[in-house]
Amino acid sequence: MSPVTGCRWVLVVVVLALAGALMVPGGVSAVPTRTRCRATAFVTNTVSGTVSTIDVKTRTKNPTDIPVGPLPAGMAVTPDGKTLFVSLRNSATVSTIDVKTRTKNAADIAVGSIPAGMAVTPDGKTLFVVNGLSGTVSTFDVKTGTKDPSDISVGSGAVGLAFTPDGKTAFVSSGGMGTGNGRVSTIDVKARRRDPTDIPVGPFPFGIAVRPNGKTLFIANFDSNTVSTIDVKTRTKHPTDITVGSRPGSVAFTPDGKTAFVSNLASGTVSTIDVKTRTKNPTDIPVGAGPGGVAVTPDGKTAFVANFGGAAGSSNFGSGNSVSTIDVKTRTKHLTDITVGDGPFGVVFTPCRRSRVSTT
Repeated sequence: MSPVTGCRWVLVVVVLALAGALMVPGGVSAVPTRTRCRATAFVTNTVSGTVSTIDVKTRTKNPTDIPVGPLPAGMAVTPDGKTLFVSLRNSATVSTIDVKTRTKNAADIAVGSIPAGMAVTPDGKTLFVVNGLSGTVSTFDVKTGTKDPSDISVGSGAVGLAFTPDGKTAFVSSGGMGTGNGRVSTIDVKARRRDPTDIPVGPFPFGIAVRPNGKTLFIANFDSNTVSTIDVKTRTKHPTDITVGSRPGSVAFTPDGKTAFVSNLASGTVSTIDVKTRTKNPTDIPVGAGPGGVAVTPDGKTAFVANFGGAAGSSNFGSGNSVSTIDVKTRTKHLTDITVGDGPFGVVFTPCRRSRVSTT
């Protein structure tokens, strides 16, 4: 693999497991009660080969990171908050971590080549893993750790994955950098069957997220500096994409579904979009160098942004070692970033201890 290709695939990370972790069956989203929320943030350090953990309330990182292996990529937390899954690009495997004890299971699970985005079904029973180079999606039973022998074909350059809140449909973004053939595949979760007709989107669709009410899908198009939106029910893309910063990589919604946060890797900024009007705030929020994954805390108060470092091809590629936090209400970044491992990219949260159910 050439250095350029390697750089591209290091970026193949999905940080949208938050959406899966916060969904419950029945098409409603679990919006944790703010006064009881004490979530933990997990950050994949791509260069260090570790996972950092941060107490969200105190913004304090555990002094000891969790070793997982070379080039950790996507992450997913089970809805009960007990298990974290991490895909490892180099070894084509998935590691499992006990959240309470912060220990990794010695036995990793083999999947396809270049595993990237991943998410647990809202019922907590099945993990879906996107295999970028294989162009497939692997699934396995969360309880037993048993992988289904037959992967689901979605085509080359597969990157991101997200579920609808009811758990019936999975969306997969595909189309490699520079190819111009961006598309979104839809998978019937129960039947494990892909719809034969993909939905065309912008070039190199990367991060992907479903709005908490399940009505709209947002996709960050890395090669065109835009965000595409798709009506979930009709599977139709809005004719006009939303222009954001340079090299958008990740998308995350606030729990109320009113605002979308988009990290712009090359701009060093985060864009915010009014979801109802599809209007981007004219002023982007400066963060650290090479912002990759972005996720909003379960209480909806703070956005966490992993600062990966320089963009692919730059001299400081993967040199970042910090997480920026943004006050959602005021759109202001905390003056002090949180130091983590080298090359942080993905961010996910454990669900809060107690939550109330909202149908908004």
